[in-house]
Amino acid sequence: MKVTTRNRDRLAAIATSELGGASLDGALEVLLFEHESFAALARLSEDELAGMRAEAEELAEADVAVHG
Repeated sequence: MKVTTRNRDRLAAIATSELGGASLDGALEVLLFEHESFAALARLSEDELAGMRAEAEELAEADVAVHG
């Protein structure tokens, strides 16, 4: 795969600063996953988004006992 030096360096900076020193391939995998996730969210209807938000709020408010 050919990439410019600038883009390789940008990806390396993300891998180092945001992904704990991940490989360039690992960083690319994360960025592709994020892109695909945002694209999937953009395809949701307002009703689907509202349902997702309600479920997220319900999960955030769940009272779960933690056993150590």
